[in-house]
Amino acid sequence: MASYSSFKKVDTEAIIDGTIEASDLGPGAIDTAEIQNNAVTGGKFATGQVGADQLASTLDISAKTVTYRPIVNADISNSAAIAGNKLAPGAATTNLGYTPLSATSGTMTGNLALTDGSAGSPSIKGSDSNTGMYMTGSDNLRFSVNGTDVMVMDSSGRVREPNKPAFAACGTPGWLYANSFGGTGWRELGSAMSWSVSHQYGGSNFSNSNGRYTAPVSGWYHFSTMYYYYNNTNSTNSYQHHMWARNGSVTISPSSRNPYVINMHGNTNSHDDGACYNMIMYLNSGQYCSIYNYFATGNGRLHAGHQIFSGQLVG
Repeated sequence: MASYSSFKKVDTEAIIDGTIEASDLGPGAIDTAEIQNNAVTGGKFATGQVGADQLASTLDISAKTVTYRPIVNADISNSAAIAGNKLAPGAATTNLGYTPLSATSGTMTGNLALTDGSAGSPSIKGSDSNTGMYMTGSDNLRFSVNGTDVMVMDSSGRVREPNKPAFAACGTPGWLYANSFGGTGWRELGSAMSWSVSHQYGGSNFSNSNGRYTAPVSGWYHFSTMYYYYNNTNSTNSYQHHMWARNGSVTISPSSRNPYVINMHGNTNSHDDGACYNMIMYLNSGQYCSIYNYFATGNGRLHAGHQIFSGQLVG
């Protein structure tokens, strides 16, 4: 009969790597007393040999040192959301150094600092990337639409609107009588004036060919004009009226009386002292404003080169 001393001592060199598998050991057959410290390393196990089934459902690590590693991007999926109730009170403030502002609510206690922008890429914008508000390093505040500045406030608080509709035009020098416009009565100062635009902004809305300003957008407009008129004879009836017209109609007053003015009534064989008239008129987009004169006789004449017709969008 074999005795204990007749068996050769079994050490790690007597076990071929990978020959003992989980199925070779009964549950609880090997405990910590049978394993020398540091004798079992990861290299002694085939891949997948130690899984959930080989571990007790409860692990006692009370006397062990647990080493943690930082959470990296791969630990949290793109679809995962960490709700506020998953964080300890004050966790966000402590770790970030400030209280995060909710995208849907909240109140800022400090200033909102933005980087400088441009007309094509404003600092504050919506879904349209080239429309919004931005600042520049020269203390300017600017508003842009479709990549173009539409309002500029400089460091002195002056406001400019580069594309605000405005124009000024004058006639071609020369004396014109009533018959130049078609005879006595109410006549539009149209093509006979041979208008020449000296400047125009916010689009080409004034027509030199017919002397009409067509509104590019609905709104209130301010118009003005000045005259140079002469009575050829001693007739007291060689006067004229001035009237603004909308779409060819001089009836633009809310009352039954039209607010026209009279020039050279009772004056004979002399120049008018001069006249300058203004009008605030509401125009729908596509409507036009033009100047009408009433010629009582064919004796009076006006000088086209000294007449100016101007206007702008008020709002």
